[in-house]
Amino acid sequence: MKYDVIVAGGGPAGSTAGRVLAQQGARVLILDKQAFPRDKPCGGGVTMRASSTLGIDLSPVVERTVYGARFSLRLGPEFDRRFREPLTYMTQRIRLDAYLLEKAACAGADVHERDGIREIALKDSSVEVRTDEGRYTGCVLIGADGANGVTGRLLGLRSEYKEAVALEGNIPWSPAVSRDWEDLVALDLGALAGGYGWVFPKGEHLNVGVGAWKYASFTLKPKLAAIARRYGFDEGSLENLRGHHLPVRIPGTPIARGPVAVVGDAAGLVDPLTGEGIHMAFASGRLAAESALRVLGGSASGMEAYQQAVDTQLQPELNVASQLQEVFNFAPPPFVALMQRNRRLWHLFCYIIRGDLTYLDFVRMIGPLHLGIRYLASVSQRQRMSRVDAGLIRMASVR
Repeated sequence: MKYDVIVAGGGPAGSTAGRVLAQQGARVLILDKQAFPRDKPCGGGVTMRASSTLGIDLSPVVERTVYGARFSLRLGPEFDRRFREPLTYMTQRIRLDAYLLEKAACAGADVHERDGIREIALKDSSVEVRTDEGRYTGCVLIGADGANGVTGRLLGLRSEYKEAVALEGNIPWSPAVSRDWEDLVALDLGALAGGYGWVFPKGEHLNVGVGAWKYASFTLKPKLAAIARRYGFDEGSLENLRGHHLPVRIPGTPIARGPVAVVGDAAGLVDPLTGEGIHMAFASGRLAAESALRVLGGSASGMEAYQQAVDTQLQPELNVASQLQEVFNFAPPPFVALMQRNRRLWHLFCYIIRGDLTYLDFVRMIGPLHLGIRYLASVSQRQRMSRVDAGLIRMASVR
């Protein structure tokens, strides 16, 4: 069967690309190897910035609205910070993704579930894909099949990235769980290499998790148990434990080749500071759709404009987030102390989460101080890479 655009993957990035394209009259096929609704390991937080990028009403799948955060440093004393306006919507991916895919179908996209891609062939002016169910051709292929997807791997895209890992579970709501969790998240900082621990409120449970750079993955299980105990939860009551990878794109890594592009997690477009990928999934899906429309209109021969748009519009933000993440990881205590005592810093954080400010706006606001951040980030990165190299050496010696 022939389509204008084939989208591999029905998650947030793929459904966004498919919906935008279908709304513009393109013939779109969305393929996914799973049936929806399907769950996916993820905290499920949709920031106000991400929600505004999506452009559709999320209220049917919002379970909690977050107005503040409960901070702690290395499981020490906690303090609460609240904001006057919403910061984040809490969803469950099993409901969010199904809802977004339904919106794409309502816009006119054909959705084939349980129909994952097996082979991809680039033709002179088209792309052919083979699945378990048949063969399809399109002018453009958008790979939105996640961190472990086949699209980028088969085409040699997204070959270089830094990798983080996360482990999470759920605590059911009970009379023993304080109701002040309903509009607060918990963020425990400084105890995990390059990451943090969290508690996110949902409709029927609390999502408790930890994330770190991959070289520190062995710390995740004990840290998850520790953060559960820290907040008074029975670690034995953690349900639905699961882990997942968070690929972070190295700037300049190819994410487009001819008529093919990868988006969202498949492109490693994850915020290094927060570990949040839904905003970039929405943003990259939309950029890919816009580039595909140019191909269909004859003003472009391939998806190179998509990579250029990512490199100019999204990657600079991710670069600053990466620097901030490195600096914070270098010395967490003073930053946590500033968050507790400096109302302006807390408000800046809220403005970024809401999308009222960008990371680049923050850099412009601090002026020459950004040079110090850049320097400390380079020092922190060298230290991190030395630890990674030492870990690889130890692994090799064991073998």
